[in-house]
Amino acid sequence: MKEIYYVYNNEAIASCIFLSILNNVERLDIARSCLILPFLLDDRTVSYLSRNQDTDLELEQLIKEQSRLFTSFNKRYLSLLPVAINSLILLSNSNQVSLGSEIVNNAILNLENKNLGDRFNKIEEVIPKFLLMLEKYTTIQLYKNLKIQL
Repeated sequence: MKEIYYVYNNEAIASCIFLSILNNVERLDIARSCLILPFLLDDRTVSYLSRNQDTDLELEQLIKEQSRLFTSFNKRYLSLLPVAINSLILLSNSNQVSLGSEIVNNAILNLENKNLGDRFNKIEEVIPKFLLMLEKYTTIQLYKNLKIQL
């Protein structure tokens, strides 16, 4: 099962997600970036964000309405941490991003009219809503609300 999980959630799709997010924000805190994949590589979370018409969605609302998804959030976080780190290193080594105290996009990636698959298209569609939901919180608040245990 773990091998299937890793094949399904790999550095290629993670790198595309990071680049898509960095097309929407100027810079990204590294600790915050590690929270992205457990949300956006979970099909049920992406489906919920896609279905939910609330433009002012609160993280607490998502956690409450989808509580079963968040009982395993820390497990997903820990499983996807190596994928996030590997993706960021690949992007840095290919000069797509600069890594320091924050991640900075070095070039705008135009993903329009690119066929990167249905799964990525669904993820990319919910990224603006996802970013709006998280921007209301500091990184420390997010780690506390999501009960991340390192």
